[in-house]
Amino acid sequence: MRRFVVTPANIHDSQMLPMLLDPENQDDYVWADSAYSGERFKDLLSLAGFENRIHEKGTRNHPLSAAATERNSIRSQTRARVEHVFGCFATSMGGKFTRKIGLKKNKAWWSLKILHLISCAT
Repeated sequence: MRRFVVTPANIHDSQMLPMLLDPENQDDYVWADSAYSGERFKDLLSLAGFENRIHEKGTRNHPLSAAATERNSIRSQTRARVEHVFGCFATSMGGKFTRKIGLKKNKAWWSLKILHLISCAT
């Protein structure tokens, strides 16, 4: 984990994608769920030089094709490995909710929690 952003609850995760992209990252892929799908994100990733591995999303009366469903299934296999690490937050490290007031205190609390996770993983 190289970057994270702490935001108020009224800001959707997908709005923080530009702040999370790391130009020094050795891997050029961006893996994400379908909340990050759409032309806006595709354009952003191509401008930043990243390859899009974001899940595709179907809509009403326009379900995903069989090929798109297969691509999502393959992407899920990789994403599941990463999501298990984040699941550790919710199960063994006191949950994913904070009881702190203010973004500064919350960011400090999450920073320590992430450091603890990294120290346990190594």
